[in-house]
Amino acid sequence: MKATIQEEKRATSFLQKNDIRVEEISSFRFMQRYTPQPEKHSKTNLYGSGILTLLLKSGEEKALIVHLRQHPTALIHFLLSRGIPFENCRMGNRPVTRRPEPATYKRMSLYMFWYFILFVICLGMGFYTTTLSLPAGILLPIVFFGMSLYCMYLLQTRFCYLKLETDRLTIVSAGREIHYAYDDVLKVNFDFAREPNATHIMEVLDSTYRYRLFYIGRVPRTQLNQLTNQLQQVGIDATCSLNAEKRHYHDVYHG
Repeated sequence: MKATIQEEKRATSFLQKNDIRVEEISSFRFMQRYTPQPEKHSKTNLYGSGILTLLLKSGEEKALIVHLRQHPTALIHFLLSRGIPFENCRMGNRPVTRRPEPATYKRMSLYMFWYFILFVICLGMGFYTTTLSLPAGILLPIVFFGMSLYCMYLLQTRFCYLKLETDRLTIVSAGREIHYAYDDVLKVNFDFAREPNATHIMEVLDSTYRYRLFYIGRVPRTQLNQLTNQLQQVGIDATCSLNAEKRHYHDVYHG
């Protein structure tokens, strides 16, 4: 694995901001919950997407949340280019038990219905306010059209559902489909979303170690373990970090 110059700059900047030198790192874990404390309510435990745990040569562990704006792909490429072991990623030969039967993991979402109604209202108000006199006829349409665009963005990115096909995994949302051949996926993890207007997420690491995050709000939470088993059978290092007792990220129970 070779990191680009830009990836090295981004990764080095991220590590420096967290007072870590790459020479101090012995190995790392990514896309895995950090739960050093057995207490269910401990704030030390980290959940959700982008959890990076750095194991230092001093024996200390440092857990960080890597947001998308902090370029997790660049960070992973940089660490691997320095020969730092990726502890929780299964590499090499991937045993394939069997190919899955085509299946769709999909449910209705009240959140999605609410944002669709909000999108229609904002769009209608945007057109209506263009008939008003100035300056309201300029300012209000900008506000309402902006809100409608934001609602459309949420509809496209926050409410994905999944389809398993014979040879690929498909992520479907409003107006788009993203396909991953099973052989092109190294690692998948399911967990709760930290955002209040989302439910759970799917993290994907492909064969080039590119990281993607999908908000799968239309996938039934009760079927995620079954989905994880299906992905494992095609040789993907798949994990499900959700627990049955906890309904969403900010629920009281952190078991």
